[in-house]
Amino acid sequence: MVEEQTTLNGTKIENHKAEVAERIKRLTYSQEWTSYNLAKTNEKIIAEKLLLELLDSFELKRPVRVGAKGANLKEKIYSMFVYNYSGYSSRKCISELKIAEERKVITKTPHFNSILNYFGDLETIELIKKLILITALPLKNVEKDFAVDSSGFSTCLFERWLNIRTQKVERKRHWKKCHVMIGVKSNIITSVKITEGTSNDSPELVPLAKETRGFFDLREISADKAYLSRANMSGIAELGAIPYIPFKSNSTGNAKGSYIWSRMFDYFLKNNELYMQSYHKRSNVETAFSMIKRNFGNNIRTKKDISQVNEILMKCLCHNLAVLVQESFELGLEIDLNSCAEMVLAQQ
Repeated sequence: MVEEQTTLNGTKIENHKAEVAERIKRLTYSQEWTSYNLAKTNEKIIAEKLLLELLDSFELKRPVRVGAKGANLKEKIYSMFVYNYSGYSSRKCISELKIAEERKVITKTPHFNSILNYFGDLETIELIKKLILITALPLKNVEKDFAVDSSGFSTCLFERWLNIRTQKVERKRHWKKCHVMIGVKSNIITSVKITEGTSNDSPELVPLAKETRGFFDLREISADKAYLSRANMSGIAELGAIPYIPFKSNSTGNAKGSYIWSRMFDYFLKNNELYMQSYHKRSNVETAFSMIKRNFGNNIRTKKDISQVNEILMKCLCHNLAVLVQESFELGLEIDLNSCAEMVLAQQ
């Protein structure tokens, strides 16, 4: 016993730490640089082609809504895409839209204020959500495990109030919350909802899962403790998936009408390492948000409520298009968005 204590508490403790570190050493994966380089150097060109192909398929199946100044639905969405994808101001976007007009992509370059006004269309919200779903469908056979989470996007608006304790006027920035469900292999967004920044996460899990279940086969759904509830566990199980949500320290195995709750609690206690291995797939949703914010900005530039919702949705659409480009090179994926659009429109 004395010798063991000396080993752990004496001069050999550093060797012990090294052995432990080696056992829990994080796995690393090499980057396929050839496909990555091809994807990134061609990303915007292919993403634009995919979007235009998708918008053309929509216009064949629904009436074109013409605005007061002659911009049809396709041109509105395209202008919003350029605004988000480039990260330019509405004024600097005009140069890119003039080039698009010369290429016959749009019929007329809009005024820079019109670009911002396009985001204020309430009907556009549901359309962009459909486009996000359609751009996820090419990966239908790839994605079986999913993760859900939310992240905030700050706005340019502030709220002022008087702090009673300090008797000083303080400011707090408004923000919106984006709830998404993603496929953990590619980080493609399969369903999305935008709410106020102070809204609760938990009620959004099952609706997001139901939207995804309409077109994807669900095997596992991972979420953090903010989504832990018997209703969410049961809702996921009813959709045919296994919920991997870590239990809190004060959780008990009492079913209270939720059989899946007691089963997963028992699994969590007896096979914690395997349980957490599936749960940690949830980290991919953090990666997805990091990709969106790094590539398309973590703040919202429009000011009206509807415009802010549309702007975040457009960020998600741009992200999905970028993911499709990457997967087309890495997996040799053939992308047919026309067929995907027909599938969604037929069901809805």
